[in-house]
Amino acid sequence: MIRVRILLPLIALVVAPASLPAQAATPFTLESYPAEPRQGSLLQLFVSVPGAEPGSAVLGTLAGEPLHFSPDPGRDGVFRALGAVPLSASDSATVHLAVIRGGLLESGTARVRVMPRLAPRGERLRAPARFTPPPDSVLQARIARERTLARAAYGRAHAIPPLWRGAFLRPRDSRVTSPFGAGREVNGVWRSTHSGLDLAGASGAPVRAAQRGVVALIGDFFYGGNSIYLYHGAGLMTMYQHLSRVLVAPGDTVQRGQVIGRVGATGRVTGPHLHWEAHYGRVAFDPTDLLSLP
Repeated sequence: MIRVRILLPLIALVVAPASLPAQAATPFTLESYPAEPRQGSLLQLFVSVPGAEPGSAVLGTLAGEPLHFSPDPGRDGVFRALGAVPLSASDSATVHLAVIRGGLLESGTARVRVMPRLAPRGERLRAPARFTPPPDSVLQARIARERTLARAAYGRAHAIPPLWRGAFLRPRDSRVTSPFGAGREVNGVWRSTHSGLDLAGASGAPVRAAQRGVVALIGDFFYGGNSIYLYHGAGLMTMYQHLSRVLVAPGDTVQRGQVIGRVGATGRVTGPHLHWEAHYGRVAFDPTDLLSLP
């Protein structure tokens, strides 16, 4: 049974452990910040475990992605993790939890209310004819291979320990030309919803790493052009696409603010800019949410 009480700006969900003796059934509490995340958002989750002792632990999943809980410094018995709500989420998201305390495994579920993301003004583009016809079999095979590479990188993101230090930064201090979640119309036809943030820049302008990380993947992709995928640990990744130059190699450790590439117009684009994308595992979220992490 779940009882919900609002503690703005947090939402606290009292999770009753399942199938436990009465003496072990002290509920643990899940808090989410923001209290009511929007579709396509990064969120912080806090689980308060009464009676936690050395060896206590919290496991969980959200949107099919594992949650990496660790003790919250300064708050005894509280464990925290990051998670993400998919852009396709409905009016709620289910968090599955398992708490280990006192030698017992307690499980429960909680639902976090999800608010709709108000669709930003759609982008209308005119693209060269070579970009608009359906892909032939050779191109379809290429796109499938590239998607397989990306999915494998997303999965490995959960095996990397947290690497970030301090606040995240925008990879370019320039205007946003297309926000996260915006619809796109290409040559009069509705094509897709934007999964990242486009930042203006002339060809050759510097692109900086948003945070300390390890280079997970580099490639010249049909859609993304010259791209860099960075692991930041605990499921977090950022991607930098359409680059004219890549200045790092797979396996490199990069520092926050380090120049890792140059703005370009490679891939399926109509002009030079940086496409900046953020993922928690396979779930894309608004990369500007990273800027508000403590």
